[in-house]
Formats: sequence, structure tokens, C-alpha cells
Amino acid sequence: MAKAVPSDLIQQVSGKIDRKREDIYLTQRFGKTIVSHYPRHKDPKKISEAQVSTFASFADAVREAARQLADPQLREQWQSLFLQQKKNPSAGGKQYYILRNFVIASLRNAPDKP
Repeated sequence: MAKAVPSDLIQQVSGKIDRKREDIYLTQRFGKTIVSHYPRHKDPKKISEAQVSTFASFADAVREAARQLADPQLREQWQSLFLQQKKNPSAGGKQYYILRNFVIASLRNAPDKP
């Protein structure tokens, strides 16, 4: 991925450059123009049942995280757990820097409730 030098032309361009080859893709992220390869999407026919299940569980975790972070009391509890893991990262565990990502990962890795 490359970053484009700001100019009037580049800042207004987005999308793919060559329709046939799909080599260059321009997109705007955080106010900057990013030049990259065209994103490749999986063929829906080649997605396995395990992948569909994983996608669904991730989507459920994202929805639940948004719901819990919208509640002030739950958000405070998550914030304290988040700060705890930042101060004392577990051995071999991933350290999270964004509260939302920490909550999603915690919900996905939590044992199922009976």
C-alpha cells in the first residue's frame, strides 16, 4: 500500500484505475488518499460452512459489544477490565489498545453460557 502525494487531482480521485486489470485502487481513509491493489472478494460459492459460522459469530459479538458499550454501567465495567489488561498483559495473550476491540475479543473468546 502506498500513500499518494496530496494534489488537487489525487485528492478527488477514488476507485479503480484500470477496469480490465484491476491493479490500482484509490481510496480515502482518514482524509488521506491510499493507493493499493484492488480488494479481492471471496467467491460466495467457495465459502465453507465453518467460515459462514465464524462470520456469524463475529457479527453477533460486534452487535453485543455495541449494545454493552452503550450501557453506561457495563461500559464502566469493561473500561476497568480494559485498563487492567493494558497495565498487566497476560503472558502470551494479545494486548488490546482499543476498548471496542477488547470487548469483541472477550465476547468471542468467552465460554458459552449454559
